[in-house]
Amino acid sequence: MRSILRSGDLELAATLKLGSRRRYAGLGTGEQRSPEAGGGIEFADYRPYAPGDDLRRVDWDVWRRLGRLYVRIPAEERELSLIILLDASRSMSHGEPQKLEHAKRLACVLAATALCGGHRAGLCVLGPGLVEVLRPSRGKSSLEAFERAAASVGPLASFEPLAAAAGFLARYARRGMVALISDLMFPQWRTLLGALSSSGCETQVLQVLSPDELSPEIRGEVTFVDSEDLSEAPVHADATILARYAAELRSFLESVSSASAAMGLGWSLVPTDGDLSRLFRDELRAGGFLC
Repeated sequence: MRSILRSGDLELAATLKLGSRRRYAGLGTGEQRSPEAGGGIEFADYRPYAPGDDLRRVDWDVWRRLGRLYVRIPAEERELSLIILLDASRSMSHGEPQKLEHAKRLACVLAATALCGGHRAGLCVLGPGLVEVLRPSRGKSSLEAFERAAASVGPLASFEPLAAAAGFLARYARRGMVALISDLMFPQWRTLLGALSSSGCETQVLQVLSPDELSPEIRGEVTFVDSEDLSEAPVHADATILARYAAELRSFLESVSSASAAMGLGWSLVPTDGDLSRLFRDELRAGGFLC
């Protein structure tokens, strides 16, 4: 299997942590974390030691018995689950680099960030409904499983985002943090964001677009083909048409940004040729999704 992660991606993930500011009901025993880290007297659980953990929390009795390092998790700092919602509609197959491939890389870096912090990461796909590709799991081996799961995802002919949203609410409401990775190029995008807002999950929207969508360089007679329904639209691309396209795109992105803010969701525009390090270290940190 060709690796989705690239050189430096794991190093980037290791410098970051999930930045949840809320409490959640767990997907497993004792799965909950508050914003106030550490200092607890009552210990709720154990997890494998990860680089950067406070050595004072290592249970040396466990190490002497098992020969493995485990840290004690205070009651107020239990693990989180990060659920990644990946748009696998046919429009995500567009672009160079392809939007879906870039989305998979984003998903894997986010998963690595969660797993390096001792949390869980799971992958769901928006398709004919909610497709659970990988249930939230933790541990070093989980990153390999996550990458394999992401690699298995391809564009889906059937795409029902509202059915997928209903499936997500039924399964994951109030149970973790969510990253939606999508181009949002479907009419129901606002309703989908509303469903995520009502889920009680801390949500980050990563809107992935390709360079030719952000700034097309076409000229003359062209035929556009809708990726979803395969309908065709002939267009004479001149300066007037391109200016109109730019205005429509700007209005669309402003609508998504303002709707996300009004619903309490984080939002970032992610060009497929952009700098991942800047996105993760600057934007997602500034928004509080990562720290």
